[in-house]
Amino acid sequence: MKAAMVASGSRAVEGEADRTAELVRRARDGDQRAFRDLMDAYRSAFYGLARRYAGSHADADDVLQEAFVKVFQNLAGLAQPEAFFPWARRIIVNTALDHLRSRQRTIRHETPPPERFAEDYADFRLEAPDQRVERREFYLRLEGAIRSLPPRQREIVILHDVEGLSTEEVAERCGCPPATVRSNLFYGREKLRVLLGGRA
Repeated sequence: MKAAMVASGSRAVEGEADRTAELVRRARDGDQRAFRDLMDAYRSAFYGLARRYAGSHADADDVLQEAFVKVFQNLAGLAQPEAFFPWARRIIVNTALDHLRSRQRTIRHETPPPERFAEDYADFRLEAPDQRVERREFYLRLEGAIRSLPPRQREIVILHDVEGLSTEEVAERCGCPPATVRSNLFYGREKLRVLLGGRA
């Protein structure tokens, strides 16, 4: 029975991959409905990614709008339709980083980020109220500190320490040698320690 469930799950994954590849092919041929369906299928994942880098809902929406235009404009260059998600993901990450660089040139002091690290990394149900407050405040400070890192260091720290990718996976995602990943990870973590008073 377990083998049957695994086989069924594999067929479902393959079916989803085939559907995505078909939508990509149709969208490359100018089918706008297929492109909308493609974006809708991944909208939740893409939004979560943009929100993680951009911080606010409004900024994430701006990033997505710009990234979707880039995806549409460059879809013809995607040689393997089944590789759509990692390809589009990279466009969204680059767009988010460009957005942050542009904003940092004009805004040096921002309001505190939303309470997202507290939600992602802590289960408060078994903690005393004062511990919950302290932990929540720490994760808010941690997210603010991460957002203050230089774009490349921020990207690598998020991919490695937040999303859990290996050094090799981060290197492939960022298009740089593993040594560059380790270097940026080291300096990024050191800056976080300083910003957080040695607690990170």
